[in-house]
Amino acid sequence: MIAIPDAAAQLAVALGGSAAAKLAASALVEADALGLPRFGIAMLDEWTIDAAPVPVGEGAQAIGWLDCTSCFAPLAVASATLDLAGTAWQFGVAAVFLRGVRGFGRLAPFVRHLADAGLVAIAGAEGPPFVAPHGGSRPVIGTNPLALAIGQGSNRVVIDVATSTATMADIRNARVSGAPLPDGMALDGEGRPTSIASEVAALLPRGGQIGSLLGLVVELMAGVAGGGRGDPKGRGVFILAFDPARAGEDIDWQARLAGLKRDWTTGGGHWPRGGSLPSEAELDDNFAQRLDAHLARMTGPAGR
Repeated sequence: MIAIPDAAAQLAVALGGSAAAKLAASALVEADALGLPRFGIAMLDEWTIDAAPVPVGEGAQAIGWLDCTSCFAPLAVASATLDLAGTAWQFGVAAVFLRGVRGFGRLAPFVRHLADAGLVAIAGAEGPPFVAPHGGSRPVIGTNPLALAIGQGSNRVVIDVATSTATMADIRNARVSGAPLPDGMALDGEGRPTSIASEVAALLPRGGQIGSLLGLVVELMAGVAGGGRGDPKGRGVFILAFDPARAGEDIDWQARLAGLKRDWTTGGGHWPRGGSLPSEAELDDNFAQRLDAHLARMTGPAGR
């Protein structure tokens, strides 16, 4: 067994020890702890010693576009998140658009970091076409997750959802296990509903038209405005942050957030926390062995 903070600390050192390395390592370890190994340290398979340096945004601009084609994606997203925080404090609002991003895992840890800094954060990621529009029969956009975080402490809320009925990882797992898919999840190559994973040619949007339009929003932001759509080198990601305190003393946003949480939970709703875990949580020996193997490759003679 290995504690989550210890695992993240070891990985952060192997990734260079920077603040971005610590955020990226924490995000990857957390995914494994949540039972999402494809979004966890498995991403380290894409790490190489000769990866390009993480690009740095222009500090004098509130909005930026970064080409992350040759970067290790989790580090690139973490670095952009940290840069964005400083820029948002400077201007009150800031946005960054990344392109050429390969798999980097979950959005929740990055928007949560910005919320912990006192900002409101919204992020989305587009990807290769795998989801049909509502009423359609062929894939047009990716699973296009959308995330939002606001607040600190017990009132903090973190929402991170795919706009599709499932992820590509879900379909791959079902293909391996042979398990049938739930009805209303996917279409085959002829545009007909299917529950057989090996036949899946397109997923359906989560919640019908609403999920389809949210996926389109992400595509418009990360794919069109950010330049990621159709890029064979990787996906597009956008992250936006703003300082709600700029509204002034007339709007006590923290009190309003606490009131909303109270109304939401007393009304029977679940207040989403974005998968954050207690620091004392531990990962099993299988994870520890996988982490050791990655660390040996990254810090051994070939990885130095």
